[in-house]
Amino acid sequence: MKACKFCGTQVDNSEQHCPSCGSAVFLHICENCGTHFDSGFCPNCGVKAGQVKKVCPECKTVYFSNACPNCGYTPSRKPVVQKVEQTVIHKHVYEEPVRTAPTPTQARQVKKKGKGCGCLTWIIIILVIAGLFGGRSSSKKTTSSTRSTTSVRTTSSVTKDPNATAAPTATPEPAVAAAQEKVDQYFANADAAEIAAVKEADSALYQYQAKQDGKVLSVRRSYVEDRGTVGKSKYEPDYIGSLGYAAVYEDQKLDKTDAFSKTPWTIPVYQKDKQFWEQAGTIDHKTEIVVIGQELEMPKRSYSTSRCSGYLHVIRMDTGEACWLNVENYVNSPYWDNSLTRAQEKGYCIATFKQVSDYYPVTKGNEKTELEDGTLVLLPMRSKEYGSSPDKNNNSVPGIVFKQWRVSYGGVTVWFNEADLTLTY
Repeated sequence: MKACKFCGTQVDNSEQHCPSCGSAVFLHICENCGTHFDSGFCPNCGVKAGQVKKVCPECKTVYFSNACPNCGYTPSRKPVVQKVEQTVIHKHVYEEPVRTAPTPTQARQVKKKGKGCGCLTWIIIILVIAGLFGGRSSSKKTTSSTRSTTSVRTTSSVTKDPNATAAPTATPEPAVAAAQEKVDQYFANADAAEIAAVKEADSALYQYQAKQDGKVLSVRRSYVEDRGTVGKSKYEPDYIGSLGYAAVYEDQKLDKTDAFSKTPWTIPVYQKDKQFWEQAGTIDHKTEIVVIGQELEMPKRSYSTSRCSGYLHVIRMDTGEACWLNVENYVNSPYWDNSLTRAQEKGYCIATFKQVSDYYPVTKGNEKTELEDGTLVLLPMRSKEYGSSPDKNNNSVPGIVFKQWRVSYGGVTVWFNEADLTLTY
């Protein structure tokens, strides 16, 4: 089964469009635990997307693999039922027939076949001997296997419910589990108004999931776009329940003597005063957060922007406290752990310069720039950079450097070879 991402209608996996709202975007429904998810495997129990549950006809266990994990039953390999001390056991051992030695009469008949069959006679005798020893060994192994199986089955029949469902094969991601614990702790102390506000903001999908799990909301790894970006569907992004990070977006306010030592950067957080939002403190750049509510406004059709505006209600993973964050400061992954060029696509970073390549840093006019090893460089977002590199093949990475230039001390954009920069923050 799967569910429409926008109205929650459940349909078969073969359906291409929602019969209620016409959407073509669906979420998978795990048949083991009921979790709704948009990845290849259930984040709660590990069942593959679209996998249908099976019920073992022998022991009634529900399973999702090729064979029953309780008794080993498969449709192509049915168990052989034997009775051992009034206990029914299921054996999956294929026994070979025991071969016996030829009688004296049969041996004399073989000898009478003439001289030309001497080699054939020896071959037959060798095969017969091998069959005798192989039959005895197989018989011993089968007996041992039977006794072992009987012992296990006799014990399990007392301590295990034969109708019990097999345990999940996977556990939730540790970060998601930790975030869920923070959310549960927060709402355990929240008042009715806070809980009602989150339920009202929740989508139909998460109201359904909350009902199934008995929780206000369920945390998930979100693949929703960063910083309020509106996807191809043109619907409002759904951040509720997603685990992500607070990250700077606008240019940092840098003094002319700034050496980028004033880290971590801080991001403003807000509180609502009727229809207005007022700053109520700060939160550190790179703080891990989980979203529990949102108030967003979609871009007007006449504008070319593809970002929505507004605020996210988040819980800080470091302190468990709640605050409101501008949606442009939300990212779904720690881009500062990526490669330098990929990190610049997502946000601001700081790198350390060390000359290792055959190319010196250059200014916009392609003039050589003398920098000491260890110089800190501010790497702006690609969408925020100004100008273009004079040497795109060898010095393609823009960075802002503060130093004494020809005229005065200040920040200037310099282009670097990527091999000379290492991400530090």
